[in-house]
Amino acid sequence: MFQVSNKSQTGRILARGVMVSVFALASILLVESAFGQFAGFGGGGGRGRGHGGKGRIGMRGAMMAEFLGLTEAQQADIKKIRTAARDQSKPIRKQLRSGRKALRQAVKAGETAKIDTLATEQGKLQGQLVAIGAKTRLDLKNVLTPEQQQKWSSFQEKRKARWEERKQRRHQRSGDSPGGE
Repeated sequence: MFQVSNKSQTGRILARGVMVSVFALASILLVESAFGQFAGFGGGGGRGRGHGGKGRIGMRGAMMAEFLGLTEAQQADIKKIRTAARDQSKPIRKQLRSGRKALRQAVKAGETAKIDTLATEQGKLQGQLVAIGAKTRLDLKNVLTPEQQQKWSSFQEKRKARWEERKQRRHQRSGDSPGGE
């Protein structure tokens, strides 16, 4: 019978934890990129600001506000929603950072049981971030009128199609299959 060594089990467990972390980070970045357009309404956290106070993200937010025809009230609501989501996720992100550090130490020490516990905790925290992101997207969507929601949906579909086209071209140039097979 085939028996797996403790080190390869530890490696697999760590790899699962890393995969969960990567998935959650990708989800968070997706939320940020999808709704980062609204950062120009004062909730941008200072990122991307250069001369004049509005950086790339802020300008994109202003263009999206104009594209969707957002009212001042809608812009204020969006700012509140984004600020609340950022404030809600901040302590979770802090816990994730300390959890990753503890996980690295447990791997170095070869503590398999502790790795299992820490990886499970990390997964729960990642799940909380994913839920915050999903609820934030829903709250942002609910700020929009039905016409604005339709415009936003159409914009997202076109954006996804362009991304898929770029992905296909990139894989064709490299000779890879798009499914990563």
